Amino acid sequence: MSVEILDGATIVNFMEDEEAFNVQICDRFAHLDSDHDGRLSYGEMLKELQCLRVFETHFGVDVETDPDELVRVYDSLFAQFDHDLDGTVDLEEFKSETKLMMLAMANGMGFLPVQMVLEEDSFLKKAAEWESAKLVA
Repeated sequence: MSVEILDGATIVNFMEDEEAFNVQICDRFAHLDSDHDGRLSYGEMLKELQCLRVFETHFGVDVETDPDELVRVYDSLFAQFDHDLDGTVDLEEFKSETKLMMLAMANGMGFLPVQMVLEEDSFLKKAAEWESAKLVA
């Protein structure tokens, strides 16, 4: 994990760079697709869904959550990605839903800088790194 400063514009600008965003989407999808069939099963997506950190934490410490509630939340999130409801997520579904989630985060953050603790391989971390690289260039 690392601490980064970013705002909604960082996320939006990263997604608008189609090449950079697509590279990250394809890399992440390939990493998750452990059986290399071009589709993500629920099991393959579960770790990614858990990284979304949708549950309350207190100063970074996870709060104990009811296991049944966890199952319902992750089932619902998976269904959000599985647009055609075939029980798997293809690359286009993954890209489309990831983009929608990132836009929602950008809209929620607004355009004032926020300091955040980010997972090393998260899309938000990739957006912050992309912005830093643009500033250096």
